[in-house]
Amino acid sequence: MKNFVFMCLGAVITLLGLTFGQQFIIATDSEPSDASSSQPEVLYWVAPMDANFRRDQPGQSPMGMDLVPVYANGNGNNNAGVVEISAAVGNNLGVKTALVSWSQPTLSFISSGRVQYAKEDLVHMHARASGWVEKLYVKDVGEKVSKGQKLYGLYSLELIEAQEDYLRAIRAKNESLIRAAKNRLKSLRVDNRVIAQLMRTKRVSQVTDFYATQDGFIEQLTISEGMYVKPENIILAIAGFDRVVVEAEIDNRQGAWLTQYPGQIEWNLTSDLMPTQLWQGELDYIHPVLNESLRTLSLRLIVKNSDQLLKPNMWMKLSGEITITEKTLLIPTQSLIRTQGKTRIVMALGEGRFKSVAIKTGRFFNQQVEVLEGLQAGDTIVTSAQFLIDSESNIDSDLQRMENTDDN
Repeated sequence: MKNFVFMCLGAVITLLGLTFGQQFIIATDSEPSDASSSQPEVLYWVAPMDANFRRDQPGQSPMGMDLVPVYANGNGNNNAGVVEISAAVGNNLGVKTALVSWSQPTLSFISSGRVQYAKEDLVHMHARASGWVEKLYVKDVGEKVSKGQKLYGLYSLELIEAQEDYLRAIRAKNESLIRAAKNRLKSLRVDNRVIAQLMRTKRVSQVTDFYATQDGFIEQLTISEGMYVKPENIILAIAGFDRVVVEAEIDNRQGAWLTQYPGQIEWNLTSDLMPTQLWQGELDYIHPVLNESLRTLSLRLIVKNSDQLLKPNMWMKLSGEITITEKTLLIPTQSLIRTQGKTRIVMALGEGRFKSVAIKTGRFFNQQVEVLEGLQAGDTIVTSAQFLIDSESNIDSDLQRMENTDDN
């Protein structure tokens, strides 16, 4: 009897254990299923700096960085190519975005150049008659001279003869002869003050003085007292310093902008010797031929130098800037992903979703590029870490999106 009672009690306990155990198993099984349904499925784990390094479980990359999970896209075929990245992972990758907008592009030029004399202000003086240099009133190259200052005196039989002809015409009171004799003196570059003195004193000067025709500095001096000179000899050269020329070289790719907008560019010049000074240059000439070895374009700037701080052969830092009048759709150049035959960007769709999009680019403006097709104003694009996102996007599924951009 006792055995029967124990057997019944054991059966009841067993039945109760099975009942509670089944309820516990069901409860525990239901909790993970709910949790798993609320989170997307992890397809694989990838290295942050190497999209080709993939693993089926978390771990570290060869560089010692934690692997990043890549989740399955459970939104159907309509979102093919979309990559989902959590906010935490995006922050770790350093994902940055920028807004596509219409704006006026600005193009900047940076170069250097060398100061030279302005050829328009460089005067070479020759003797129009052969003779001997009796007097030399300037002594060396670099000496400053003023307009009308005596430079040298020349003893020349031809000049003496021309003065005598002028005096004979005056004595004869023949206007045609006077006019012809005076024109001869002028053709020999005899100064008006010498002619006036000759007319007033009626005496021939054995030594004819010649004067500076402009303010400046002696740039070249090839004579000394006692030398015999001929018309083909250069006596001296005077360079004006009120303005100078800066000859510079710029990249040949910027040549088109110079030819399109030459008068709209402001050129600023500075020198390490005078860092607080700033000069404004005016574009005077663009050389039509590229430098064969440097592949650069030569240009010539005119710079006012009334204070005469700029000296020939000084090196200047050059910067120019031009703002295009018409607006265009611009994005940062760092956002571009270039491959053979294609240019892509990664578009931020919001809520941690990203997608690679093919675009067509136009002109480049330093750190910005013009977009002709593929984007619209208001779109958000990725400017940092876009290569990793692009490698995870199914670029072959939806790279045909080439919608026309909005016209501003």
